[in-house]
Amino acid sequence: MADFTNQLLINSIYHLLNFEKYTNFQMAAKEAAIANKFQIVLFSTDFNPIFSVETRHKATIQDAIRKGIEIDIQHSSENVKVLCEGVTTYWGPIKLQDQKYYLMLVDNEECYNHDDIIKLAEIIELAMGMWNYTPQRDINAEFIRALRRGNAQLASNLIQEMGIEEKDFVGVFLCPGADKEPALKVLSAQEERFGSHALRLADGNELVGLIMRSPTKVDFGEPEWKAMAKNMAEEAGAPVTFHVIGTKNIDDLCNAFKLISETEDFVQKIFPYKHSFSKYELAFANNCVNICMQGGSVKKYYNDLIAALRSDDDQKTKQLFETLECFMLDSRMNAAKTATLLKVHSNTVQYRIKRIKEILRIDITGNTIAPGLMMALAVSRIEKDIQVF
Repeated sequence: MADFTNQLLINSIYHLLNFEKYTNFQMAAKEAAIANKFQIVLFSTDFNPIFSVETRHKATIQDAIRKGIEIDIQHSSENVKVLCEGVTTYWGPIKLQDQKYYLMLVDNEECYNHDDIIKLAEIIELAMGMWNYTPQRDINAEFIRALRRGNAQLASNLIQEMGIEEKDFVGVFLCPGADKEPALKVLSAQEERFGSHALRLADGNELVGLIMRSPTKVDFGEPEWKAMAKNMAEEAGAPVTFHVIGTKNIDDLCNAFKLISETEDFVQKIFPYKHSFSKYELAFANNCVNICMQGGSVKKYYNDLIAALRSDDDQKTKQLFETLECFMLDSRMNAAKTATLLKVHSNTVQYRIKRIKEILRIDITGNTIAPGLMMALAVSRIEKDIQVF
C-alpha cells in the first residue's frame, strides 16, 4: 500500500503543481486524475457540479449527488467515505475564496486507503489556491434564476453553455419555507424512486428547481407530487409545494414560474387545506385574481351567484355559506369530508346542503353549475382574506 500511496501523492503533486507544463489548474487536475486513476468533482452547496474530471463512467454524478445528500455531507467537517453503486467515493468540504464547496474524489481501482485520499484532497485544495483557481459560476443556479426572472434570452444562452436541450425539461417546482438540508433529502429520495433528475437551487428558505425528463420514461403525477409535498411538510417544514408539469421550451418554463409567482399567495387562500398545487389550481387561482382585478360586471355576475347566502347578520345563513365553501372548495363535494373539516355531524352537512339547494334553487353538484359556483366562492375567499382590490 505504501507504494500506491507514494505513487498517488508524488505523481499528483508532479501534475497539480507543474506550472511550467500546464497553463491552468483544470489541465493539471485532469492529467493528475488520468495518471493516478481517480476522479474529481467539485460541487456547490446546492450540489450542482462546478468542475469535474471523470476518467471512468461506472456510476453517474447524479447517483453520487444522491449519496452525498443522503449521508448529510452538509454537516461533515472532514472527508467521508461513501459507497455509491459499487464505486468508492470520498466527500469533504473545502473553502475557495471564502466560499464553501464540496470536493468528491473517486478511487477507480480501490487501491488507496482513506488516509491517502485525505492527503490527496489537501493537495488538490492547496493546488487550487496556488493556481489562483476561481471555480466556474454555478450555471445551473444562474439558469434557474434567469427563468424565475422571466429572462428567456439569458436562459437560452445559458442552456447552450450547459449542453442541455429545452425539451429535456418537463416542469418546475417551488417549495417555499423549506429547511435546505432535509428538503434536499426529500427531493433526492423522489429522484431515486422515479429515476428522475432535478436541477435544484436552495435560495434562502426556498427550494426551487427544474424536473428533467426521465431516461427510464417514468413520469410521476399528482399522487406522487402530493406524497412529496407531504414529506416536504413533515421533514423539511415546507407547508406547500407548487409544481407545473408539461413544459416544452424556455418560454413555458418562464411562464410556469410566473404563474406560481403571481398566484402562490392567492391559491393558498382559496384552498387552505391543500399542500400540493399543480398548474390546474394555479390557473384557477389566476382566473379568480383576474376577476377581482377587473371588477365591474364580470365580478358582479359571480357575486350574484352566491348573494342569497351572504349575510353578516344571520348566523344560520353564515353557517350555510361556510358549509357551501367547504363542500365545493375543500372537500371535492364530499359530504363526509366536509363534516370532518367543519367538525359537525354528517347529518348536519346533509341538511345544510339541502337548504342551500332550496335557497339557490339549483343542484350545486351539477356539471354546468359547479364550475361557476366554485369560481364565485374562490373570488369571495380572495376578497375576504386579502384586501387588496
